[in-house]
Amino acid sequence: MKKIKTAILGVGLLGLLASHNADAKELRDAYLITPTLGYHFFDGERKLENGFELGLAVERFLNKNVAVEAYLGYIGTKHEYRRNRYEDKNIFSYNFNLNYNFVKFADNVIPYLTAGIGSNDSIIPGIDYGAGVRIFFSKRLGIKAEIKHFYLGAGDNDIVTSVGLTYVLGGKPKHVSHEMPSKIDSDGDGISDDFDQCPNTPAGVTVDDFGCPVDSDLDGVPDYKDKCPFTPEGINVNEEGCPKDSDGDGVPDYLDKCPDTPKGAAVYSDGCPVDFDNDGVPDYKDKCPDTPAGAKVNEEGCPADSDNDGVPDTMDKCPNTPEGVAVDENGCMQSMTLRIYFDPNSTKVKPEYYVEIEKLAKYLKEHPDVKVEIQGHTDKTPRSNYEYNMRLSQKRAEAVKRILVKKFGISPNRIIAKGYGYTKPIAPNDTPEGRAKNRRIEAVIIK
Repeated sequence: MKKIKTAILGVGLLGLLASHNADAKELRDAYLITPTLGYHFFDGERKLENGFELGLAVERFLNKNVAVEAYLGYIGTKHEYRRNRYEDKNIFSYNFNLNYNFVKFADNVIPYLTAGIGSNDSIIPGIDYGAGVRIFFSKRLGIKAEIKHFYLGAGDNDIVTSVGLTYVLGGKPKHVSHEMPSKIDSDGDGISDDFDQCPNTPAGVTVDDFGCPVDSDLDGVPDYKDKCPFTPEGINVNEEGCPKDSDGDGVPDYLDKCPDTPKGAAVYSDGCPVDFDNDGVPDYKDKCPDTPAGAKVNEEGCPADSDNDGVPDTMDKCPNTPEGVAVDENGCMQSMTLRIYFDPNSTKVKPEYYVEIEKLAKYLKEHPDVKVEIQGHTDKTPRSNYEYNMRLSQKRAEAVKRILVKKFGISPNRIIAKGYGYTKPIAPNDTPEGRAKNRRIEAVIIK
């Protein structure tokens, strides 16, 4: 009884929807082929398990409202022939129905009521009735949902719900005679008002047999307004009937692989931004549009500069320069080798080397935006001690710094003194001459 109430409620709700009026499809003379998948609720007295039902419905529209339908279905279920004992059972269901379609509900929605005779494994045919709705999403394709109540000859009550995919065959409208001088034709389009579904068509517009403006490409914009009358079927169009171009780049959305291109950006035929140098950064973002092929670039499309020394990696011969160190056009450190040498174990700067220090002081005064690192170095002998030599080289660097500050007036904030001991020799330490060259001072320019 509960299932019967559910079915009646469903029929009532769909019937209420169907009572609304609006324009809808014209399916006169059409055949509708609908394979369905449903669920069959058997009357408890039948001792059958509820189960899925596969079916095929074929309908023929006699006019725009009335259709006849033949249906065949199959249910694979189980029959309880004794208490808790079941056997497999195959049931074939059939019915013949008359459907009334409310074709003025909406543009692509058609509710309907259905009633007829049929059977599902019952010897005596019974009656069925119900309601459903068709929703079309193209000219030929739609879905169909339905609920039915079966009252069978044996007094059983079944309920079936189903959904299916509908394909429309035919459906050309019947010819409407225009030779009716006694009928009124308000808009003068050749279709009398009794048959005219678009009674206010502008004068001179070509119409179909229902008096509505012809829309050759079926895009929803009639030909007399359509500036693009050959738009492919299914394409979204604007109010002029032309394919939409959301980003305004001249490539319609259905062809546009980059539909969010910024306004004004140059694009290829597929709607994607032009990237002239093929570096992966589109031209409208590229600050270096002529980057050599294959060069790595940053997010602005300019050659990458891994060590941030101002020389791109493609030209940088010293790609790992410490950050902040001044470099030349090859990306290598700018340094000055000061010819300042020390006696063994000495930190005293001999007066003869003041000329070298003066050259550095002059450079610093001419370039007030740079600093300098004074690097002290020592030689190495078999008896050399690492810690001692590090301290010795540090004192040598500090001695040169004091002369730059006190004698030549360079700010101490612009000078870094650092000792490197014997870790950076420039000559072999196995000869007196080589060791003399290693006891030196170097200056590295820093930005």
